[in-house]
Amino acid sequence: MITSGGLRWRVGPFQPRMDTGTHVVVVAGEITTFMMNSKQPKSQSVSAESLADLNDELAAMVRTGIPLDEGLRNAAKYLKADSQNFIRHLLQKIEEGASLDEAVQSEAIQLPSTYVALIKSGIKMGRLPEALTSFASFARARMDLRRELGSALIYPVIILIIAFMLSLFVCFIIFPELVTANEIFQLKNTLVMNTLMSLFGFYQNWFILIPAVFLVLLFSWKFSRHSFMLSREVNQSGLKSLAANIAYGWVPGYRRLVLDMNYSTFAEMAGVLLSYHIPLSDSLVLAAECTGNSKMINQVRAVAEKLEQGEGIKGSIQSAAELPGYIQSMLMNPAHQNRLPDIMSEIARVYQTRVLNRIEWIKNIVPVGLVVLVAGGITVCYALLVFLPFVEILKMLGSPSV
Repeated sequence: MITSGGLRWRVGPFQPRMDTGTHVVVVAGEITTFMMNSKQPKSQSVSAESLADLNDELAAMVRTGIPLDEGLRNAAKYLKADSQNFIRHLLQKIEEGASLDEAVQSEAIQLPSTYVALIKSGIKMGRLPEALTSFASFARARMDLRRELGSALIYPVIILIIAFMLSLFVCFIIFPELVTANEIFQLKNTLVMNTLMSLFGFYQNWFILIPAVFLVLLFSWKFSRHSFMLSREVNQSGLKSLAANIAYGWVPGYRRLVLDMNYSTFAEMAGVLLSYHIPLSDSLVLAAECTGNSKMINQVRAVAEKLEQGEGIKGSIQSAAELPGYIQSMLMNPAHQNRLPDIMSEIARVYQTRVLNRIEWIKNIVPVGLVVLVAGGITVCYALLVFLPFVEILKMLGSPSV
């Protein structure tokens, strides 16, 4: 019994077959061809959660040799709606006798370029199940961290909403009464009182900006859920990039985390590809594509072109500014050329450790920091805005001659 993505597969005893590798490659080729070429009218992108579930099923099917049509038909019953539409479109064309090329429609289903590149790398190595499994672990870690950040935001958001309602009460109910009392006693306004009156007057005219900003942040958080901990991809719109910056740019260490994940992915995939004797130029390009970093991809492609034209690695790799100097130096050193797979794997391990440590730091610091800054800051501001006018009026009453 094999459990994958909530779906249980029952398989019999493993029987060695001479065509197992061929079967896996054929299935893998069908999966990749469909993912890169299939089109479906009026369909949305497969969500990150659905893609992770679908990926688990594909990995189980390829690993156990289950026929693609039978496995997808069973898997569709347990997956979400967007994945079901993705699968049913393929099955419908297969049952009609059409090839995958004939199943192409007018609008392609948008899948992350990192996912397609990962599958291409898996096929090239002949290790597609391992490639799919590595994507699943990364996708789950991404979703878990985003979920924890969302949970950490719940309490500060509630505090902010309550504080906003109290600020309206102070601004429109309490402070006007204080101004009226000030006029009744014919007290001369001090600099502090004049400043507070100007501040509350401004707030009365523009308080609507606060819920507007909150809605923008909420929209950005929801709209950019697929971009969390990912670099901007080549096909990503400017709106999605802006939403991701608004939603996650405030998280301390987030940008550094994304960079370290890019370096870890690049080094790991390059090491694995080189260990299967994939040419250096192809290994570098596929490894860069797995990061989804558009700048890195373009720069590494330029490096690959120079390598294919006969230029040395030392002169060509220096143009890839997105790669850290440490990785560049390892690639350029002639003494390391025969041990590049092991070296790149070790570099990947170092960056993975950095990523894990940074993730733990974010998990620990963000909830505490938000509570201290939001709750503490609101308490201080509320105390100043409410009690400061009272203190000023008492001072003026105590000094009637002023």
